[in-house]
Amino acid sequence: MQPQNKIISVVSGPIDVLKTGEIMVKEGMIRLDDIDTVLSIQKKRQNSVSLEKNRLFGMVLCDLNLITPLDNYCVLHKHKKLISVQSALVIKRMLSQDMVMKTLKESQNSGIPFLSSLINKKLILAAAMQTLLFDLFHIPYRSISDFIFNDKDRDILVRVLDKPTSMDKKILPLMIKNNTLLFGITDPENILFIHQLNDRFPQYRFKAIVALPDKKPLDLSLLLNFKTSIQEPEKEKDAILSLYHRYEQLRLLTENPKRRNLQNEFIEFIIHHHRNLMTKYQSHSIEFTLKKDDTGVKVVAFPEK
Repeated sequence: MQPQNKIISVVSGPIDVLKTGEIMVKEGMIRLDDIDTVLSIQKKRQNSVSLEKNRLFGMVLCDLNLITPLDNYCVLHKHKKLISVQSALVIKRMLSQDMVMKTLKESQNSGIPFLSSLINKKLILAAAMQTLLFDLFHIPYRSISDFIFNDKDRDILVRVLDKPTSMDKKILPLMIKNNTLLFGITDPENILFIHQLNDRFPQYRFKAIVALPDKKPLDLSLLLNFKTSIQEPEKEKDAILSLYHRYEQLRLLTENPKRRNLQNEFIEFIIHHHRNLMTKYQSHSIEFTLKKDDTGVKVVAFPEK
């Protein structure tokens, strides 16, 4: 689900807080006296030195287990009172509005989730994103590598959220414990779809975390260690194509642009240099491997006696 390409304006202060409480009462989420409880807690926070000063009304309700984070998100979204991540970044002066809009546009064009873009570009530290998401939505932020998928949960998870829907909505079912299913989401708006599952699967409870992939350094050793010895290249085109596919894969992994299929040209290149090297060094065969340096990816040849 694509985020809206806009910044939502938010009115803050006691009047807005009271309206949020009234909305929750109207929706049957809380009672009137719960509003007083939350306001009392917020007042104590204001007078505290160590606690977060401006804990949102809905988040305090979640702290008290009076509502769920999913319910809070959907109710506020329904009444157009939701503070988006994009808005919060600007309001908290973590990023300028121009930078938020630029990153949002780039993420939509590339298909990379907005939150991932912020972290990958190092515009926001992962720790700061974790705090922001919990303050806004009471939703934890976790790395996807923190989870080990339990294969015995597969049947239930796929029955609730099949693979095509999971890929389309960018929601990953992670685990089930008792009757609670945990989903990894890439954007808080994914919660709207998860909330719809409540009606379809009333036997389960649903929780969500923002789970984004780690951007780890590329391990190119397997590609760079590949070697193939060729005696008669006209008869060993499969070996040449294995070298070609690894060569192109290495180019892509080192952020070179994808290009048209050049396997025929690559075969001719290998045959030409194989013939020259065999003649020059009177070799039994030629060993080919790959090398990466500051100028790019290269094919390296070693005559074998």
